[in-house]
Amino acid sequence: MSGDGPVTSVTVFGSGLAGWLAASLLAHALPDLAINVTETSGADRSLGVTTAAEILLPDDLLLLGEAGWNGPDLLRECRAGFLLGTALTGWRADGAAAFMPFGEIGAPLGPVPFHQLVNTQRRRGEAVNLANYSIGALAAQAGRFAPPPPGDETAHSALAFGLCVDTQRMASMLREDALERGVQLTGALSDADLVIDASGPDGPFAGAREDWSAWFPFDRVASARRASEAPPPPYVHCDAHAAGWQSFAPLADGVGELFVFASADAPGAPPSEMFAPGCEAAAWTGNLVRIGGAAAQHDPVTGLQLHLALADVLRLIALFPATRKHAAEAAEYNRQWREQTDCAFDAALLRLARSGARGAVWDRLRASALPARAAYRHDLYAANGRIVLHDGEVLDEAGWIAQFNALGVQPRKGDALADALPSERIAAHFAAVRQAMIAAVGRMPPYQALLAQAVA
Repeated sequence: MSGDGPVTSVTVFGSGLAGWLAASLLAHALPDLAINVTETSGADRSLGVTTAAEILLPDDLLLLGEAGWNGPDLLRECRAGFLLGTALTGWRADGAAAFMPFGEIGAPLGPVPFHQLVNTQRRRGEAVNLANYSIGALAAQAGRFAPPPPGDETAHSALAFGLCVDTQRMASMLREDALERGVQLTGALSDADLVIDASGPDGPFAGAREDWSAWFPFDRVASARRASEAPPPPYVHCDAHAAGWQSFAPLADGVGELFVFASADAPGAPPSEMFAPGCEAAAWTGNLVRIGGAAAQHDPVTGLQLHLALADVLRLIALFPATRKHAAEAAEYNRQWREQTDCAFDAALLRLARSGARGAVWDRLRASALPARAAYRHDLYAANGRIVLHDGEVLDEAGWIAQFNALGVQPRKGDALADALPSERIAAHFAAVRQAMIAAVGRMPPYQALLAQAVA
């Protein structure tokens, strides 16, 4: 529509998870807005690829809570499981397994960051497992869990957790909420002041996309949800294999499996869909706002698809225009979106390109030159353990440290302040941190019992 009148109507094109996420949250935040959802058919690729389970990060739970969705509701309605991090197998050249926990690891010693203390001790010949100083990793290993109680000042307060949700159940939950709030479901695209494209990467509004295939060689994905009577663990398991990688995401009553691979390196692979990592030149053009997979299709190795779609919706709500003349809002939306897209690109690429996974496709990936920004992130950490952070980060400093450590990237040089500390003082600090965390984990209930009660 032309003119400079108020924005009073929105059409969401796409009835997958991203579309209903947008409709529900917009209806919560802007109750006077007329919202229509155009129904689409086929597999739900609104987040980029079809998945049976998706991850909500710790910060996502806080943001959804502010929007009216609390953790207990999400657990029950989405048959969700708690997540304390990701277990990796097959990703390191030395064959060792690793765990990437949510939240902080260890505790600083005065002004010296904990990971720099670990770096110093390793360079002195000590074998230090960083995950041994994460309360999340220790709780996952012990099979215990409880959210930190309000006002807790013990080591328990450092525990950070997310959720693993059933994709279809979450879409159904959001659909029901949106319709109850007056959102209308239509069979054809209706005229509106603003159109939100939540149809995925191959929808009718797709433009000439930026191609990332030179850095992301995995071009096929297969997903499935299978029932399981085995108690679910509180973490995602991600296994690298010769042609790609496979993940197992725990739900309360099943497992969401994702198999991502390079078709040229996986003859006889299961039925799958093609995907091509890349992004649009801009997410918001004219009166069209692309969200989720319609804006950018990432390799799902970092599990950020739902996180990024949620960020898109909340960004639109924060910058929602008062009038149909919204060039300034669109420009700022695109700036923030591109920053986050680039950060998600870096996180996924460095997870893949700096792993020690074995196979011809991995060898080719490691031999390829990294883009300048991703290379700088890696090279600075590999030199001295410093983390580069940008606006729009999808991993915080602790997350980047956990990822580099899990892949076996060991800084060549130490921190001057850490190197000045005697080994005995660092070792005593390590022991005190670990003892406090073990004591806190020991006070937690068994995870399975707590989950069964939460989803009942």
